[in-house]
Amino acid sequence: MSHQTGINASHELKDFLARARGGTIRIAKIVIRDEELVLDSFREPAQSWDKEYDHFLLPLLVAQKPCYILYRLDSQNAQGYEWIFIAWSPDQSPVREKMVYAATRATLKKEFGGGHIRDEMFGTVEEDVCYQGYLRHMSSCCSPAPLTSAEQELQRIKITEDERRRLSNTPRGRAKVTMEFGLDKRHQTHAGLAFPLQEEAQRALQQLKQKRINYIQLRLDIEKETIELVHTNPTETRELPYRIPTDTPRYHLFVFKHSHQGLQQEALVFIYSMPGYSCSIKERMLYSSCKNRLLDEVERDYHLEIAKKMEIDGGDGLTEEFLYEEVHPIEHTLKQAFVKPRGPGGKRGNKRVIKEAGDNHEES
Repeated sequence: MSHQTGINASHELKDFLARARGGTIRIAKIVIRDEELVLDSFREPAQSWDKEYDHFLLPLLVAQKPCYILYRLDSQNAQGYEWIFIAWSPDQSPVREKMVYAATRATLKKEFGGGHIRDEMFGTVEEDVCYQGYLRHMSSCCSPAPLTSAEQELQRIKITEDERRRLSNTPRGRAKVTMEFGLDKRHQTHAGLAFPLQEEAQRALQQLKQKRINYIQLRLDIEKETIELVHTNPTETRELPYRIPTDTPRYHLFVFKHSHQGLQQEALVFIYSMPGYSCSIKERMLYSSCKNRLLDEVERDYHLEIAKKMEIDGGDGLTEEFLYEEVHPIEHTLKQAFVKPRGPGGKRGNKRVIKEAGDNHEES
């Protein structure tokens, strides 16, 4: 059926498809014009495939106008990047036109290379081929949808943690856990996810550096995969416990003003609040994974020195005394040296006389 209509790709389209397979193209719309397959439009990637899907795809779907869509995923196989092949054929389209597109479909797939196509979809309405429609399609085919970048990182973290727990449960594996996960793997996990700071959050950190504010609260926007500013309300130490939400995770930066050894001091404290298992597993993993990269950025790019980093599940214990002890821990090096206890009375006792069978023996 590949040559049933006698319609083939133009030379320009063939050159374009070769370039697209290299990964520089996110989406391409291909139509039949003047008895030839030609490129109608295309766009290059800027974000992850799932974020761009509806934004790029839906504007290309025209009522009563069939077309083909090639959409590149971020995953790869032995052939290169994987693609979705979409045949768009609205019910209102002329019957002859729908038949021509159906008969030419195999020609385009062969020209592009079937090894690059991960999934195929056919749609007559937007609901069939939109992002949610694609997820439904994958579910009905019993094949997992490609993971987003955040989901891929979560999967890697889960695999690492599962392996660490498995090894730690075996006597011979405990030494390996200490070496492999305590050093090499810890370095990998430290990198974590790098959700970008939203503009308002960046401005807030600049203001904190300039000492124009003394408190910042940040949250993760899981859908956008960004770090968002919640607020920068002025906060006294006694008010800090009431800034900690009881139902959602947050990051906090607080300037702790206090007196130490007779001097007024300021210490920047980072608080990661996670209210236990009332939050989803995905939230807990994302907040935990993003924390270290955020701290790196705060200290490296904004030159803010964090005196203490802590993790809490609630704000009840955030008293002034607690913060002081965290910022200025007791120096255990001041413990007294061990002294051998003295004997009773501080003097040697008198000699004892032991009598045995008429003989006198002295024992010192």
